[in-house]
Amino acid sequence: MKKTITPLTVIALLALAAPAGAGKGVAYKGKTSSGHKVTFTVKNKRIHDLTAGIRMSCIPIQGGGTPTGGPEMFGFRGSLRLKPHLKYTFMAKPAFYYNEVTMNNELWLNRRGKRTITGRMRLQYSYLIPKYTPGTFSIYSCLGGATFKAQAQA
Repeated sequence: MKKTITPLTVIALLALAAPAGAGKGVAYKGKTSSGHKVTFTVKNKRIHDLTAGIRMSCIPIQGGGTPTGGPEMFGFRGSLRLKPHLKYTFMAKPAFYYNEVTMNNELWLNRRGKRTITGRMRLQYSYLIPKYTPGTFSIYSCLGGATFKAQAQA
């Protein structure tokens, strides 16, 4: 009986020790080219919880509307593999529209030494605004982006 309990105890101790040794990851903070803050965490060759502000421009692609622009949030909750080029989409509510739209995101990353990550962000989405005449709409196409430089925090 003692011979079977010892290996099970060792396996249980190793299972408990693995998450404790994994660590919290390295937090990065920096600024974008549009002057907004960028934050994220790198852990286990994955980038977690990226949040940044970018500049955005929305124009009516068929005419008949007013162009808009301003700051927009760029980022994601969760994690993605730390690769040079990431492309992903999701549904979210943008700053310039009252409903969820499909946000098309692209992220280019470069490591500069051990403590610096630089990159470029691009966000695209479109939406419809109803016009006064029933059944007619203005289609707005929005495109924005920024570059950034982030340093590892101690």
